[in-house]
Amino acid sequence: MQRRVFLKLSAFTAAVLALPFTPGCNPGEVDAESQPVFFSHLVDAKTIAAAGKAYLVTHPDENNVDKLKAILLPKNGQPTDVNAIGRSLVVSIANDFNTGGTVTVSGWILSATEARQCALFYLLQP
Repeated sequence: MQRRVFLKLSAFTAAVLALPFTPGCNPGEVDAESQPVFFSHLVDAKTIAAAGKAYLVTHPDENNVDKLKAILLPKNGQPTDVNAIGRSLVVSIANDFNTGGTVTVSGWILSATEARQCALFYLLQP
C-alpha cells in the first residue's frame, strides 16, 4: 500500500471514530481545537505536550494561546460548534499531508495543524 493511500485511509478512519466530538465526556475537558485526535490515538498526553513544547521552540512566534486558536479555528464565518471545529481540523490535517505541510517534532512527522494542536494543548496545561 502506498504511503499516501495509507495516510488518507488512516485520517478518514480516525475522523469517523473521533467525530462527532462529544462535549462533557472528559473530565477537565479542554477546547476541541487543542485535541490532536489522530496523534492522540498513538501517544499519551505527556508525549502530546512534549511535541507541543518542541514545536513552540522552533516556532516562537506562535507561542500564544489566542494566536494558535485563531490559526486553528474555522474561518470565513463558519460555525464554531465542536463538530464544525472537528470537521475543519480533519480537512486541514488532510490538506497539510497532501501539500507537504508537515513538520518534525520530537521525532514525529506531524501535519502543521496537528503540531499546532499539540502546542495549544501544551500551553493550556495547568
